[in-house]
Amino acid sequence: MGERFCYRCGISEEEGGPLIEGLCQVCFRKENPVLLIDGELNTELCQNCGSYKKRGVWVDPKTYELEELIFEVAESALLEAIEDSFDEGVKTFGLVSPEELESIQELPVGEAVVSFEPVDWHIEYFPAIITYEVRVRARIHELQRELHDERKHVTVYVRQTVCPRCQKFLGGYFEAILQVRAEDRPLAEDERKAVEKLVEEKVDEIMRRDRMGFIQDTVEKEEGLDFYMGSTSAARKLAQAIREHFGGTVSEAYELVGLDRQTSREVYRTSVSVRLPKFRRGDIVRDGKGKVYEVERVDGKGLAMRDLSTGESEHRDWKTVERESVETVEAEKREAMVTSIRRTEVQVMDMETYETYELEKPKFEVNEGEIYEMVHLGGRRYFLRRKSY
Repeated sequence: MGERFCYRCGISEEEGGPLIEGLCQVCFRKENPVLLIDGELNTELCQNCGSYKKRGVWVDPKTYELEELIFEVAESALLEAIEDSFDEGVKTFGLVSPEELESIQELPVGEAVVSFEPVDWHIEYFPAIITYEVRVRARIHELQRELHDERKHVTVYVRQTVCPRCQKFLGGYFEAILQVRAEDRPLAEDERKAVEKLVEEKVDEIMRRDRMGFIQDTVEKEEGLDFYMGSTSAARKLAQAIREHFGGTVSEAYELVGLDRQTSREVYRTSVSVRLPKFRRGDIVRDGKGKVYEVERVDGKGLAMRDLSTGESEHRDWKTVERESVETVEAEKREAMVTSIRRTEVQVMDMETYETYELEKPKFEVNEGEIYEMVHLGGRRYFLRRKSY
């Protein structure tokens, strides 16, 4: 067989071979570049929240410091473009530092390594302009003796815009109303503050997964709180978090608000209602058997109560509370001084009327001369606690 020559430059296979598809090693690399990226790229970041598009989806940034944010957005767009611009002979690639790339001399067929670094930038105003040097080494054919080694300067323009979420937020958009109420009573001031704090904490968590989970507005009403939410899913998650923390029930209602112009489907707005239990810490309650308790704690699991007859604390889950017909009762609270203590009885004196009366000695310790808070209910009197000063 006669000697073969590169059809592009004429060099013999002995000098420039082995030939690949009729080309010498150098011409094969020149005729088959692996980095096909454009010299200019355009990308956008939201001027309100700093989010930017990644693979067509708006994502929140890792940093909100403006200079770092601009580089984050530019490098995300550059890396995405690099990944999309490889020749079909490159099956996988890795991102390395310029120093690491310099040391790589061998690669399996179908693999590439890439590095990039900014060489010039102007980010004082928008559009911000950053120029990167992109370098790639790759092997796309088994007969290659040397790797492809390509460099290219790519300029990324970062422009400002307003993301769809912020457009809706700034336009007053909301999809659901989260209503927080209490059963048979107004929401107390400390409950309002506790609910607002919990909602604030949970919204930060929710918005990491649901960009529309923002609170458009918070309205204080005499009976409770209304949170206007960007998404129904976020309203439901917040409702469950409130119920798990405070107890209560969750329900939903729907209101027809119009038609979707694109799909002609009916659009409904959801009201998610959380109703906190009627019980509060310090309430006096009585169960179906007539036992009287003071509520010590109310949470998502149930009631912690102290039996006023024994002084012992007990816990009832919400199903048990309902089954045992635990209800709040109107009880009179007064103060009385222990004047004498016998083996099975104590004598106390009402601090307002100076009336004295005897009670069964409680199972917890009481001392002569000390003043106690008392509960009067249904003709019976109970020790509540020692008066604090």
